[in-house]
Amino acid sequence: MNLFYILKQTYFKRINKNYFSQFGEDKIIRELIKPNYKNGFYVDVGCYHPKKHSNTYLLYKEKKWNGINIDIELDKINAFKLSRPGDENICSPISNKKSYVKTVKYQNFGIGSHVIKSSKYSKYSFLTKTLDEVLLKSKYKNRQIDLLNIDVEGTDFKVLKSLNLKKYKPKIIIIETHNKDINKILQSNIYKYLIKFKYKLRSWSFYSLIFILPNSKILLDR
Repeated sequence: MNLFYILKQTYFKRINKNYFSQFGEDKIIRELIKPNYKNGFYVDVGCYHPKKHSNTYLLYKEKKWNGINIDIELDKINAFKLSRPGDENICSPISNKKSYVKTVKYQNFGIGSHVIKSSKYSKYSFLTKTLDEVLLKSKYKNRQIDLLNIDVEGTDFKVLKSLNLKKYKPKIIIIETHNKDINKILQSNIYKYLIKFKYKLRSWSFYSLIFILPNSKILLDR
């Protein structure tokens, strides 16, 4: 690990010091959650950076939440280990089906990284895990998720399906979509899947769909 590089990426990224999400998601979350709801639990898949463009950092900073951060790039996870040592920080691809995949990086510490299938195992390949597997091996294995954030450049639905929603019942789900039309969103696999589990689409912020589980104690009544 290049410690100087990780320190630079962790602590010297230029960021807005009031909000941290890329498209204002944490502003919306602040409006949804009761102000006195402390010590919540998040799972952030495709976490990218502990502060910049983070949908969970404001919760970590202001409300003392903790959780699990997952990314496919080790440099990014090392940044989380420095900045959020109280969290569980995991380098792994996530999917609902087991397969070997490779990481495709377009730039160092960039936003857009993808996974592609690997025909066979090599030192550059990773075996996917499900979110159920990750949670089962964590200290949070019997805890309901307060916020589930998924941003994995096109495989978001596979990540969502890798979690037992009936068991972990995330109260708020933020998940990426590249649909630009509300009618297409309402016909999407993500929307249809979550509606079956009684979720409600509460907000839409550029690429992010924000679903809530109605009547959750975490939510403001508005």
